[in-house]
This record gives sequence, structure tokens and C-alpha cells, in this order.
Amino acid sequence: MRSTSLRKRIVVTLISSFLGCSILMAAVSYNAIDTMQQNKIKTNMAFDLYQQSMKLTQVYYNLLQVTQQMTPQGNVGNLMDTYFSTDDLYKRLQLSLSVSNNIGLISFSNPAMELVMYYNSEEKHPLYSNLPLREDFSMQSLPTVAGNESINYQSPHLSLCRFSDDQVVSVTREITFSDGTKQVIYVEAKSDLATDISKLSSSLNLPYVLVLSDQEEKVTYTSNPSVFSVGQNLILGGSSGMTEGYIWDQLVSDYGYHIALMLPVESYNHEFYTWKNHMLLILGIALIILLSIALLLLRLINRPLRVFESEMVALGRGHMGAMQYRTGISEFDKLFDQFNNMKQQIQQLIIDVEHKEKRRHQLEIEKLAYQINPHFLMNTLNSVRWLAVMHRQPEIDKFVSTLIFLLSYNLGKTQETATLRTETKVMRAYLDLQQKRYDFQVDLDIPEGDYLDSPVARFILQPVVENAVCHGLDEHGKLEVRISPDEIAGVIQIIIRDDGKGLSEETLALLQRESPDQQQGGRGIGLRYVRSMLESFYGDRARLQIDSTPNQGTTVIMYLPY
Repeated sequence: MRSTSLRKRIVVTLISSFLGCSILMAAVSYNAIDTMQQNKIKTNMAFDLYQQSMKLTQVYYNLLQVTQQMTPQGNVGNLMDTYFSTDDLYKRLQLSLSVSNNIGLISFSNPAMELVMYYNSEEKHPLYSNLPLREDFSMQSLPTVAGNESINYQSPHLSLCRFSDDQVVSVTREITFSDGTKQVIYVEAKSDLATDISKLSSSLNLPYVLVLSDQEEKVTYTSNPSVFSVGQNLILGGSSGMTEGYIWDQLVSDYGYHIALMLPVESYNHEFYTWKNHMLLILGIALIILLSIALLLLRLINRPLRVFESEMVALGRGHMGAMQYRTGISEFDKLFDQFNNMKQQIQQLIIDVEHKEKRRHQLEIEKLAYQINPHFLMNTLNSVRWLAVMHRQPEIDKFVSTLIFLLSYNLGKTQETATLRTETKVMRAYLDLQQKRYDFQVDLDIPEGDYLDSPVARFILQPVVENAVCHGLDEHGKLEVRISPDEIAGVIQIIIRDDGKGLSEETLALLQRESPDQQQGGRGIGLRYVRSMLESFYGDRARLQIDSTPNQGTTVIMYLPY
């Protein structure tokens, strides 16, 4: 198989990956943009159209309810019917005031309501109106968008009120009272149709055009008269489609008129073209970045490999100097560090081999010295003891003999196995020595029994007693040592109590710690030793407990398995 360089493989891999990813990204982006356009824009158009249609339908419904109250069957219409049927002038005046008040209540209860009136079409004169009318108004000029013989719905138009410039929608209704009088009910309410379409167009950046047309599909209202004019026939078959360069959605309302939302094709496709240009720009930038990355990878990988190769050759020739080259890449730097460590380890192995015999000889000398020093001390103490015997000094003889026994036991010079009996014997010897110097009382309660011959950890009683004597007891204090075996529970309880100055809570907390720290310093060395010996000898079957109260004393309790 023909081998190729790492550089060629990186270049071929990157180019192939880029081409594959580019084709895949182009296909996915095209489909995603097209789907997004179909779903997003068309769904928004349909939803916005539905919202406007529902709002307009609700306004017409509210107006129709008002006209219902003004018919002879309604509250206001009943008063008008009575008004037309009576000849009593006073009663007519009262009925006229009641009609005016009720029309005012209708306007007050509907905030969007503006003009409400009865209109005599034959005399072309309003009978009752809550607001003053324009002088040039004409009922025939109202843009009717739907209706029947008696009820007509007008698309948005200018209010008939003299003092209003609002755009309103209105409903007219022809009625006949019981005396044969014919009137036309006119009610109008403010319409936000133009404002809503303007806000939608601004927020979505899509120039919507809203068109209302009657049942013959003749335009009665348009939000952009320059595109679709009033009176123009706009035949749109179906609920959506494209005509005259516009995408449209259309609904037929419950009242029979058509409402359509139009959008220019250029705006419809603008987002698609924008995304396509962005995609091409991204692909071009990605190509430049890819080439830059390829060159950077070649430099980052090829150069460290060459340096590493040269260092390997130098190592084969015996060069052991540390390599100072740094790449800034953690993987290569770790590799170079490991290589330097390997050189140091080789050098250290060579040095270790050279000094091995010297170190072994030195260790033998140190071991011999450690053996000679205690031996010399023991010989010296024996000489002092015999001098005391020769000079008939029994107290010194006893003192030194006891000290020799303690040192022999603690230094492991005796062949005695550590038992609870030997531990108590060492403890008694230590207390005898200390009582030669200090005047304190000792109370020992150690009952005789086979338990005293059970093996225990070496040197566990003297350190605790020593702490009590040296750090707890006053000059005339009292030390109690009590050992209580419990064969049923299988536990030996050892209590060592003094009535000295005790420990503070902080000091007690430091002594309870299993491992020393900077705050503890040199305090509690003996207790740490005892705890370590118990753990080493018994595992977790033994327990050491310390209780202390300032100015009352300290109690140390050991529980040993029996």
C-alpha cells in the first residue's frame, strides 16, 4: 500500500468534508427556507385575516343588537311607537326625553359607539340623534357591503358626526311603527381596521392590503386605494391564491361579505432571496475559514512532529538535555513534558545505580548508630545503679532500676509480650517515678483476673497517665485509674481520671481530631499515638473517649475488646 504524508491526508479530508457539508447545508437550507416561508408567512396571513374578520363580525353583531333595541319590539323602539301613537303634547314631551335618555344610555354602555339616530328617509331629516350630524351627509352614499331588504352593513367610512374624523363601520335598519310611520335606524361604531393593518405591516415588515367586497365581489373598502380602488370588481375564487402580482387569503363572513388580505409577491419572496444570499455568503466565508484552518493545522501538527523526531534522534546519540520547545497545544506540550520526564528518569536511574552501594553502606552505619545509642544509655544507667548499690543508696537504686525497666519496655529491649498486666506494671513504675518528684495522690482500682493476661497494644496506658500528670494535675491533685472487665459484654473498660484544671472546649475539640493540623501543633502527641496503636491492634473494635470540664478535671475512657 502506497503511503501518503499527513499533510496531504489533512487537505484531502478537509476539502471532502467541506464539499459534503456545503451540499448538505445548501439542500437543507433551501428546503428549510421554503418550508418556513410557506408555513410562517401563509400561516400568519391566515391568522391575521381571521382575527380581523372576527373583530369586524363582533362590531357588526354589537351594532345589530343596538338596532334591535330601537325596533318597536325593543325598549327604545317601544317608546318611539308610543310617541307616534299619542296626540298628547305633554306625554309626547316626556316620551321624547325618555327616548333621548335611552339612546344616551346605549352610547354610554358601548364605548366604541359614536352616532345613534332615527332617520326619516322620506323627509331626509333625523328625528333623534345623540350627536350633531354633518351637513353634507347622505344615507345613499354609505358603502354597503352586505345586507338584505331591511338591514344593511356598511364597510369602514368616515363618521357622520360633525365633530369626528374617526373611521367607523355602521348598520342601517328600516322599520315601520304601528301608526305606519317609517324610519331608518342608523348606528355606527369606531373601527380600528386601518390601524390594525398598519401595525401588522410595520411589525412584520410586510405591506399588507386589506380589501372588503360585497356579494358581487365589488370592492367597498381597501386599506390601499392606490392598489385596489373602491368600486373595482375583484373576483377571487377560493380561499387563497395569487392574482395581479399579489398573494391573497380570503374569508366569507357570516353576513355574506368577502374580506381578503393581500401581500405583494415581491415581499412574499423577499425573505427567501435574503436567506439565499445569506447562505451563499456563509458558504464563502466558511470556505475561507476552512482554508485558513487547514494551513493552521498543517503548521500546528507538522512542526511539533519534526521537532519531536529530531529530539528522538538526539536521545539515541546520548543527548540528555531537556527540550525547551513549547507549541501552545496542551497535547503536544504534555508529550514533550513526558519526553523530558523520561530523560530525567533515565538520568536518575543512572545516578541511583552509581550511588546504590554508597547509600546502602550509609544506611548500615546509621542502623548501627541507632542500635548503639540506646545500648550506651542502658549501660550508663546500669553503671549508675551499681554505683548506688556500692554506696548504699537504696532509693537511687530503686529509682534507676524502675527507669531501666521503663526504658527497656518502651524501647522493646525486653522479651515480655505486651499484656494488660505488663501495661499496668509499666504504668505503676512510671507513677512511682513521678511521685518521687510530685506530691499527688494515686488511686488504683485494678482487680486481679485472667483478663490481665490478655494481649494488648504496647504502650497505651503510660502516655495517657503522663498527660494527666504533666498537664492536668496540680501539685496536690488526685489521679484515679480503674479497670473493669465485663465478660458478658466482652469489653474491658479503663478509666483514667484526674481532678486538675481540665481542658477548654477548643482544646478538647483539637484533641478529638484523628489527624493533626497547624492549630494543634505538638499538643496531644501521646493521645494520637494511643489512638493509632488501638486502631492498628484492634481495628474498629476499640474506642477512646475524652471528657473534660475546665477547673474540674479530665477523664479518658478506653474500651478494649475482651
